[in-house]
Amino acid sequence: MRIILITLFINLLIFMNLNAKIAAVIGDPVTGEVFFKVNKDTKNYPASLTKMMTLYIIFDYLNDNKINKNDNVKFSNYAASQKPSRLNIPIGESITVENLINGLIIKSGNDAAVAIAEKISGTEKKFVKLMNSYARTLNMTNTNFANPNGLPNKSNLSSAYDMFLLGSAIYNNFPEFRKYFNKTSTVINGVKYNTHNKLVSKYEYYKGLKTGYIYKSGFQIALLGIFNDRPLLGIYFGGNSAKERNDKIHFLMNKTAKNFYVTNNINNVKNKIKDTNEMKRDYAVQTSSFKDIKRSKLFVLSLLKKINLNEIKFLMHNIEKRGRYFITITEPISKNTADKICNIIKNNKLDCVVKRI
Repeated sequence: MRIILITLFINLLIFMNLNAKIAAVIGDPVTGEVFFKVNKDTKNYPASLTKMMTLYIIFDYLNDNKINKNDNVKFSNYAASQKPSRLNIPIGESITVENLINGLIIKSGNDAAVAIAEKISGTEKKFVKLMNSYARTLNMTNTNFANPNGLPNKSNLSSAYDMFLLGSAIYNNFPEFRKYFNKTSTVINGVKYNTHNKLVSKYEYYKGLKTGYIYKSGFQIALLGIFNDRPLLGIYFGGNSAKERNDKIHFLMNKTAKNFYVTNNINNVKNKIKDTNEMKRDYAVQTSSFKDIKRSKLFVLSLLKKINLNEIKFLMHNIEKRGRYFITITEPISKNTADKICNIIKNNKLDCVVKRI
């Protein structure tokens, strides 16, 4: 079997950016348990999520007293010449390490990433070697960094799961620095910058971490949330817009929290057992089988137009080639959910088949 079309959200098929690989991981950063995954090991351009490694190294160097929050970081000609987004610090001028941390997280300054790389390692090239050394230590096996800021570079690659490992390491190893990710604005050299992470601004239970975008990656996010006093970390790669990315990660985070982060109550034990059984995802719904891949895509679009329900709207679909046919099949779901969805589809006079996977 060969997957022809990468996993994608059915309600956004028509807008799919073919350069972007959709991938997602939702899990507990403390235990490392992954609750939801799609294309978790697919290599992709991490965009500004790359800066999470730059920040990890900054935090590690601060803890080891190799640098100090009040140290000045000078912006060289090379650092200041980086493409936007940037802080626009003039050549030769400096800001403190603490301001630089805020500038990396909130403004996502590409110039700031190079400036700190040069301060720590002398050159960007040497810092990149350090980044990859840290990546190996964190078992980020599908990652190779090529710069400290995530600007376009064909060698700057990572996966959703590797970014989950990195985000988890930041959360677990540097609790004293978590507060920086929860800020919604900062002032640097008299200029106020607002966060790109609209979810942190909108919902109190979201605490950061980082957003990113380049054309070939689509819109990315690493998002930390606290649900029932438990942390939940979500990674999403390949959004076609910031709004789509935010809507999808928000839906997945809340759905996962509801399914897995239930409160401990002895009166709910039976319900929990039932819920656990229903969460077994070993079924899928096949919705089309055509010799022409275009017909499979069109079928999914027509499905969405006829059926405007969340159970279907937020499902992910694969289009896979099996022999001479292109098969459209959903992500793994429970038997109850698969039966419910297929019945709804059939009631709308469209075809589907529930399959064990």
